[in-house]
Amino acid sequence: MNENATHKDIRPVFSGHGTFPMRYGWLKKVFDACAAIEKNGGSISKDLFNNEESIVILGVGKNMVASMRYWATYAGLLDTSKDGMTTNEFARQLFADDGLDPWLENYATLWYIHWNLVSAELFTYHWLFNYYNAPTFDKGAVAKRIEEIVKDKGWPKMSENTLDRDIGCLLGLYATKSKRNKSSEESIESPLTELELISPITRRDVFQMNRGTKPSLSIYTFLFGLLKFWKTYSPNAKTLSFEAICYGVMSPGKVFLINEDVVAGFMQNLEDATSGLLRYSETAGMKQILLQKDIVDFDDMALRLFKRNYK
Repeated sequence: MNENATHKDIRPVFSGHGTFPMRYGWLKKVFDACAAIEKNGGSISKDLFNNEESIVILGVGKNMVASMRYWATYAGLLDTSKDGMTTNEFARQLFADDGLDPWLENYATLWYIHWNLVSAELFTYHWLFNYYNAPTFDKGAVAKRIEEIVKDKGWPKMSENTLDRDIGCLLGLYATKSKRNKSSEESIESPLTELELISPITRRDVFQMNRGTKPSLSIYTFLFGLLKFWKTYSPNAKTLSFEAICYGVMSPGKVFLINEDVVAGFMQNLEDATSGLLRYSETAGMKQILLQKDIVDFDDMALRLFKRNYK
């Protein structure tokens, strides 16, 4: 895969998290504050994130306020436009007090957040999950390659410290902690460690990408990723190859770190799970998915299938 072909017009983000990985309860806390402001006709940006009282409203330090804004935005909770910031419809369905999963108790919500982080402008995340193919990695090797890509693309150069902190934050977000570090405040695990996508190995500062079976990944979450991928990969096509689903940029195989055997397992249940919308075909050695009916809006269909996780 050509790393320079992806997101040609992207404006990469390597900072803004303040080195704080997302913590349990943060998204719900931000949502409640934003929903209250919207209800009263206020401005989320002005009345929350640029308000001196934000540390009181959110109950955290000033640096963490910026971090909470960062995670709420890139996790898919807030939409930003020239008119300001708003909570989006699905965020309201998820995080309202009577919502689908306000406290991130369903693995599907964690996978949804993960998908959004990897598909956004967060290039460190996008690159690691989509382009890095070795079983293990260390921060130095990742930093070196990303610095090369930034240079090749002509993007504004970031400092070594900025990139180091960005990679460190990614690891804090995803990597399960070793038992010896469990007692320290800095080792508080983020919700996404539950996905077990990255784990440390015995050598210092070396990590493993955990490719393979994902017991917490449902057929409906897989379909969400599949239709999101189909929209960007080939929205007018009536077929999608097995190879693309496994290895394409932003494919379910790449983003969810699942291998061919796992993808093949999902293929067997596609027709039933989609009520005949999709069908798996394997003829003359060609493995592919067939679209049986037209999809007017891939994003809408992806969300409709995804919401079945909460029934």
